[in-house]
Amino acid sequence: MVSHQLQFKLERIPKKPGVYLWKDKYGQIIYVGKAKNLFSRTHQYFNAIHNDKNFLLVNHITDVDFIVVQNEIEALILEANLIQKHHPKYNILLKDGSGYPYILLTDEIHPRLLYTRDYKKLKGKYYGPFATNKSNRYNTYNLLLKLFPLRKCSFIPKNKCLYYDIKQCLGPCIHNIQPKIYKPFIQQIDDFFKGKPKNIIDNLTSVEKQAAHDLNFEEAKRNLDLINQIKIVSKEMSLTQNVSLHGLANEDIVGYYIKSNLMAIVIFSYVGGKLLTKQQQIIEFHLNYEDVLIEYLLQYYYQTYNLPKKCYINLKSTSLIQLSQAIKLNFIKPISGKHKSILQNAAHNAKNFMQTNYLVYRRRKAQTTEAFNELRKVLNIDNLSLIHIFDISNLFGDDKVGAMIALEDGNFNKNLYRRFIMKDTNNNSDYSAMYEVIKRQYAKIITERSMLLPNLIVVDGGLIQINAALKALAELNLHQVIPIIGLAKNQHHKTHSIVFPNKKLIILNQQSSLYLFLLNIQEEVHRFAINFFRQRYKDSSFKSMLNEIPGLGNKSIQKLLSHYDNIANIKRANIDELSQYVREDIAKLIKEKLK
Repeated sequence: MVSHQLQFKLERIPKKPGVYLWKDKYGQIIYVGKAKNLFSRTHQYFNAIHNDKNFLLVNHITDVDFIVVQNEIEALILEANLIQKHHPKYNILLKDGSGYPYILLTDEIHPRLLYTRDYKKLKGKYYGPFATNKSNRYNTYNLLLKLFPLRKCSFIPKNKCLYYDIKQCLGPCIHNIQPKIYKPFIQQIDDFFKGKPKNIIDNLTSVEKQAAHDLNFEEAKRNLDLINQIKIVSKEMSLTQNVSLHGLANEDIVGYYIKSNLMAIVIFSYVGGKLLTKQQQIIEFHLNYEDVLIEYLLQYYYQTYNLPKKCYINLKSTSLIQLSQAIKLNFIKPISGKHKSILQNAAHNAKNFMQTNYLVYRRRKAQTTEAFNELRKVLNIDNLSLIHIFDISNLFGDDKVGAMIALEDGNFNKNLYRRFIMKDTNNNSDYSAMYEVIKRQYAKIITERSMLLPNLIVVDGGLIQINAALKALAELNLHQVIPIIGLAKNQHHKTHSIVFPNKKLIILNQQSSLYLFLLNIQEEVHRFAINFFRQRYKDSSFKSMLNEIPGLGNKSIQKLLSHYDNIANIKRANIDELSQYVREDIAKLIKEKLK
């Protein structure tokens, strides 16, 4: 049943392109959509017969807002930006994470091989990304470390280490290694990732035979083991490269499979004509499947470091044109030939992924729903669409920092995470720290209207932290607006109970969905807080020492901060290594200062 207020707004929506935002009774944005004709699109929700996919959404709509733009492309881009900002519960969202890993060959004077998810072109040459199983990734990386005697240490020590003794490092710490010596190894690494391990195997076979001839059986066995490992890893890698494209194509192929209101999406990524990665995900949707695919692809390629030249997918031509213009990537619907065959294979993979993960997805969804419903019942709060969780981190009671994470409809929204450096250095108690963090967070929201107020505040701790939060909220006239609970630990430092401001306790059943749900958010806020503390502690230690060195500016200090973990590592680094980041004369001053 559409309310009079909503009906009034719907009748006055213009027949122009734009973005519409559905809201629930609490004023929360629950869905963001785009439209060529806002009037027609928004009315379709209420004129069409509801099915299982859109019934839940329509049933929760009580208000609407809209933004008019010039054309469909602008609407598509605006839709993506608003989804990233608000994370509406009925929009599909990409998996949280930091992306697929790469293997990086650094461009340092003495190069290293690194396993990383941090893609930055300036650091060296990247191979990947790798979306194969974790065992495959690490087998490949560990094999390369054994094969090529590159530097393993993040800093160059003054004395040789174990890697030199077992012939897995050339020893730049004790030898003057010229850059040209590394060139054959760099070429062999390139050959390896191009699927040409033959030269590597031939070299190892020659060394193995010579060692056997010299009766050096230990060396012979080491090389024979490496040969066998190369063959195993090459076979594993070939399992995801059994379909090749001619030429040096960098292309993606997207297949999907639908079951009920779930869609499995598989993206094959080809680099240099070879299948390197497979991205797969199950998403829940409540509207037209093609709109869901477009939304997913828009988010996915906004987060992709290296865009392919083409993407093949079964969508109608108007959608392909919109995506191509919005992302600057050529979207194509294959009609026949090799790409059509691979598209069918991607769709088959999507079906298999759905069949093997359908029950797991449903079970996990049911557990989250069960935990959420139990929390609502325990707290007697109907709306828990936004929850803020706070924690304080410190070392031996000194240099405290604060952290806040946010849950929207049970999912972490990292766009809303906040970190706090304590301003009140005169009082370093847990009470004062929590009071300051709560006061600053909600004073800012009230003043700047920077985000919505939460439906619940959770503090990591007991009555001390709760009372500090209550005092801060009372000074902002919010103490009767936002309920607060604490998560207390027992004497073994394990989460034990929910604490209320009136001192009431609810002991948690450690086998319940609610306990696991609360434990998960408690661990997440603690992780976020402690990581911030460690980073701040590291930065302050560096800066206090390095700021005293004449000629060493902030930019150079930041370079050192991003590379070294502590002062001890800088002390162990030689002048040549430091000269990669600062001038040689400054490097000498640093070494002199740290003596």
